[in-house]
Amino acid sequence: MPAHARLWVYKAPRPLGQAEQRLVRDRGAEFTQGWSAHGARLDACVEVLNDHFVVIAVDEQQALASGCSIDKSVGFIKALEHDLRLMLTDRMIAIYETEEGVHSCRLQDLSQLMKDGRITRDTQVYDDLVSTVGELRERFKVPLRASWMERFL
Repeated sequence: MPAHARLWVYKAPRPLGQAEQRLVRDRGAEFTQGWSAHGARLDACVEVLNDHFVVIAVDEQQALASGCSIDKSVGFIKALEHDLRLMLTDRMIAIYETEEGVHSCRLQDLSQLMKDGRITRDTQVYDDLVSTVGELRERFKVPLRASWMERFL
């Protein structure tokens, strides 16, 4: 997808296994094949990133994603949540990386993790608020101090 493509990032509180990732990609391919806005097919894709993120991207130079088409994408994510038996739409989850690997926590737990010395302001966090493929490439993983999540410290 080009850098200007619009993006939605959904995060899983635990790593997705290989079979789950395959399910997301297969269902994503089916969904994007028929995804349209006002009768115009949307040029879109679904991908799994870093075992934790389900990403939907659409190149809106072909056709703009409208309210109804965006609702359909949310319906697709809700169906995935049901089939995977996990929440992808919980915006109160933070995903961060340490030397031991990728972890998740509730946003309100960041302060305690900092006090316990398990994270610092330099800990890399994943910013799920990126809205384009270009932003994903440039600032998806940033130090906690440079993210919107810092306000929870």
